[in-house]
Amino acid sequence: MATQTDRELVELAREEPVAGFREIYDKYWELLFNMAVKRLQDAAEAQDLVQEVFMTLWKQLPALEPRDSLLPYLQVLLKNRILNIYARNEVKLKYILQLQDDVATTHENTAQLVALKEVEELLEKAIRQLPPKMQQIFRMSREEQMTPAQIAEQLSLSVQTVKNQLSRATEKVRRIVGIHVNPAVLLLFLPAVTPS
Repeated sequence: MATQTDRELVELAREEPVAGFREIYDKYWELLFNMAVKRLQDAAEAQDLVQEVFMTLWKQLPALEPRDSLLPYLQVLLKNRILNIYARNEVKLKYILQLQDDVATTHENTAQLVALKEVEELLEKAIRQLPPKMQQIFRMSREEQMTPAQIAEQLSLSVQTVKNQLSRATEKVRRIVGIHVNPAVLLLFLPAVTPS
């Protein structure tokens, strides 16, 4: 049997919902799952999200217009759910920001210290995923408070190379940790890439 186009699959789904839906599901489940895992770094959460996307598709099947490709439509559904996860985490992340302020004056509060420790652990896990040289440069900046010029001199690199590595490292760490932690929180933990 020749592969059906998405337009044919939508038409099939409108005539035979179960059969058509199954075809669409089989065609796109793995692709959407891989996209979700890449953004969330969590297979179980990604699986739940993709299931939600297909539940929405099922509900919308009767009104779904035939189209040449279903992928953009499914990607929008997936993206919206990922954004919903970020929104749900917003309250938790605001709490972490508040903890950062509170811990400056109250070191005795164990719960606060544990929450901050979790952020540090997430950061450390992300840093360990960097390539060795990039990781070294990032640690020199973040942990030893060295400027790009100082790092460049110590490692016999150009200042621009160091800045580029720091910029890439910071972006990678933000991307990995940003799934769990508000980017505003990360600014409290990550070094700013400064001139010289």
